Order: sequence, then structure tokens, then C-alpha cells
Amino acid sequence: MTNLELQPESMPPKLLLFDIDGTILKTGGAGSRAMNRVFQERFGIVNAFVTIHPDGKTDPILFREMLEQADEKPAITDELIASLQLDYQKYFPEAMASSSGAILMPGIRELLARLNDAQGVALGLLTGNFEVTGRLKIGHFDLNRYFPFGAFGSDSPIREELVQPAVERAAHHLGVSLRADRRTVVIGDTPRDVACALAHGVTSVGVATGNYSTQDLANAGAHMVFEDFSDTDKVTSELISL
Repeated sequence: MTNLELQPESMPPKLLLFDIDGTILKTGGAGSRAMNRVFQERFGIVNAFVTIHPDGKTDPILFREMLEQADEKPAITDELIASLQLDYQKYFPEAMASSSGAILMPGIRELLARLNDAQGVALGLLTGNFEVTGRLKIGHFDLNRYFPFGAFGSDSPIREELVQPAVERAAHHLGVSLRADRRTVVIGDTPRDVACALAHGVTSVGVATGNYSTQDLANAGAHMVFEDFSDTDKVTSELISL
């Protein structure tokens, strides 16, 4: 019997949907190095990522911004983005494996273990990463087992469009009826994560482990903010009681 099976039929599981970069981990620049390699190999452009500000943006949007700043801009099409994605997925494993700066955010491993054991809670991903490379990032730290479903930048370049597929995949995986409501919680480190949640009327939780302070995230409209996840007991309790 699973934890979720102990819940009353009228009470659906609470979905906790985690962002990856800046929320769960930092890759130490593995993603930007792999994207730079794509552009150098494909277009002869060195350090194409250097002026890009990635916080909260999806991978397809990052590629579009890199293409838009090129001196000789190719026609930016969905087909070109898909082709660049394949190159990125080819180069990323080496960049991640050799990244000495890759780290987990404070307390995240302990928090995920506690939440995974909690009754009536289901963990998933909501991230701008392409699924393949996002899975490689969390797989580097052996965390994929906590996230059996999710939505990714490979589903849509628009972050606000990722809530519904995440909820639908959760429902399919869990075998229950679910909808996007306040028991759906989007957890991230940027105002774009907050905006994604608010666009659907779901709960937003911010964590200041990226480039934004707790005040920045609160000002963006987050319902709850944490400095980090190092106080496992407190964070676990507050997330479950939302």
C-alpha cells in the first residue's frame, strides 16, 4: 500500500512540482558550456551564452536569444531549435560529468527524502530544461527516483504552459483524478517560477538559493518563501501544511 492510498478518496494528493536549476542544484556552468559548444560547432560563434541571463527561462527560449544576438542570424524556426536541442543533448553529458562546480542546494537531498515518505504528497518536476538534459542534471546526484513525472522545456518554450501537462502526467502516474488548484505547488527560485504558478491559480513557493532574495520572490507574489531548504523539519512541515 502506498502513502497516497491512505488518503480519503475526496482528498487528492498534494503535488509538489520542483524547478531544477537554482532550486535543486547548480551545474557549475555545464549547461552554458554545452550550449556554447553547440554554437561554436554549428555557427563558429565563440561564447554565445556570455550575454544571456537564463534565470527562469526555458531552454528553447535560451537558444532563441542566442540566435537573435548572432551577427548573421539564421532563420529561427522550430526545426532549427529542435536540431540544436539534439546537439546540446549530445554535448551535455560530458560537460556535466566534468563539472567541478556542480552542487546540490542546501538541504535538498534530505528534504526530498522526507517528502517522498510523507503521506498524501507526490513529487514531480516543472522545469525549463529539456527533459533529457534535465534528467541528466538530477541524475548526476541520483535524484531521478524522486521525480517519476513532470513537465519540461521540451513540452513548451512557454513556462506558463507547463503546469497543465505536469498535472495530467501526475494524474496518469498516480491513477487518480487531479486538477490544477491550490494543492498544486510550484517551487522555484525565480520570479518566473512564481508567475508560472500564479497564472494558473496554484500555490507558489519561492526559495532564495538562486539570484533572487526572499523579498524579491515575495514581491513577485509567492505565497511562501524560504531562504533555503536546510531546516528540513521546518520546510517539510510547512510544505505539507500548505
